[in-house]
Amino acid sequence: MSSTALNMPSFMVRDRVLLAVCGALLLAFVVLFHGGIANLWYRWGFQQELSHSYFIPVISVWMLWDRREAITHSIGRSSTLALPLIAFALFMVFSLKQLNVFLLEHIGMMAFFVALPLLIGGMSLLRLTIVPIVYLAFMIPPPFWVITVTSWNFQLWSSELGVAMIRLFDVPVLLEGNVIELGNITLQVVEACSGLRYLFPFLSLGALAAYFYRGPIWQRLIVVLSTIPITIVMNSFRIAITGVLSDRYGPSHTEGFLHFFEGWVVFLFCIALLLGVLVAMARLSGQKDVLKSLGLPFVDPIEPKQAFDRDRFIKIGGGTAAALLVLGPLVHTVDSSLYVPERQRFAELPLEFAGWQVQPRPLDVETEKVLAADDYIVMDVVNPEGEVFNLYTAYLEQQRNGSSWHSPQQCLPGGGWKVVRNEIVETPEGRPAYHYNRMVIKKGDARFLVHYWYQQRGHRIANEFVMKGVLIWDVLTRRRSDGAMIRLMTPIGLEESVSSADERMQQFHSRIEETVDPYIPL
Repeated sequence: MSSTALNMPSFMVRDRVLLAVCGALLLAFVVLFHGGIANLWYRWGFQQELSHSYFIPVISVWMLWDRREAITHSIGRSSTLALPLIAFALFMVFSLKQLNVFLLEHIGMMAFFVALPLLIGGMSLLRLTIVPIVYLAFMIPPPFWVITVTSWNFQLWSSELGVAMIRLFDVPVLLEGNVIELGNITLQVVEACSGLRYLFPFLSLGALAAYFYRGPIWQRLIVVLSTIPITIVMNSFRIAITGVLSDRYGPSHTEGFLHFFEGWVVFLFCIALLLGVLVAMARLSGQKDVLKSLGLPFVDPIEPKQAFDRDRFIKIGGGTAAALLVLGPLVHTVDSSLYVPERQRFAELPLEFAGWQVQPRPLDVETEKVLAADDYIVMDVVNPEGEVFNLYTAYLEQQRNGSSWHSPQQCLPGGGWKVVRNEIVETPEGRPAYHYNRMVIKKGDARFLVHYWYQQRGHRIANEFVMKGVLIWDVLTRRRSDGAMIRLMTPIGLEESVSSADERMQQFHSRIEETVDPYIPL
């Protein structure tokens, strides 16, 4: 190994030009990603399930510090492979300005973190630092809509498992969606009790435990993945304990200090179960003394193929910093405004049903606040034959800054409805061809047939992920993110088949296609 590579860090400390280049790269990072950094700081403080994220960068820096000796001996020649990653990071910031989805800028930050060791010391330095860099991914919040979908699923899973545990204590209980009925006491498993406040910090803790575990990769992966079922089971246990205590000692156990205390106790149990997984993995490897399987990983230096080249680093690193310091401010001045077309408001929609009985049903203030729609209408309609339907449609002028749709797949179960059937189907022949969601929901003896789809900018889409992809494309090519969601419902009689109700719904569905089009711009 070249002595130049070995002595590079101490040499760098004495070289003001090298220090200036490193400082310029740091400044370029702040200039380029200042919006993403501010957004991270805001969301870590705003969302309790992300409050642990303040410690993630500290832990990553500690990992790097622990490897400092190996890093010293692994710095080689700067690699131009860093440049495509830097360009990608710049493109992600540009995309953020167009879409206002901060996840894009956060992905760009991760690309910059990967590019930096390549820029300084080549592939050998990247290989040595990749684990601390990847760990930084745990500080990046998922998009709001992903958290919403995940939260609803966790609420339902935790509710079902929690009720099963409550029944083990011989407590009579009824579950409707995420609402638990205990005689005269009603418990609702709200978003705060979904388990995400455990999952996100526990997942990063599981990754840290895998870092300390000296075992094969597949066992480390099991340690990380085990945090998900542990979170669901223990959150369900917390719900069960809350339910049992509330049934026997009163509803005061559902809030205040006791509820907070139960949450922390359960989190400690989660840690205990994670340690149990580590013990099981160690025993599988034939390690009787579990403590010997834990500790800081042994990291050997990775010999670079070529020695550190001062002039090359100044040229590539300095050029990159200069380019970013020029292009970064330019990217942030790009016009990010979106076009919002004129349209008729839904308040005029009831007039379209001449000869029908129409009863608008405004939502309560709290629900309106959650939906955050720019325009909406909910109404019951009865056709001349006496068939009953419900129409709900909401319009968003811009889908950004967390403003998005609340899917019926998550909202209806939260209201106590059980999804009996859920499928994506295509419209019959003779109608405009597109796919929509068809659901059968049930609560007690009541059953409803539901059709819903997303109608925006001339597209009718059923799948939410496809809808997001089309949204991104339309923002980039048409400067628009407006659109609507349409949901139709009709009751299914006690002796009526689903196919019979669907025949009735298809006629209403066909009428809605023609009726709402003027209210939703193409």
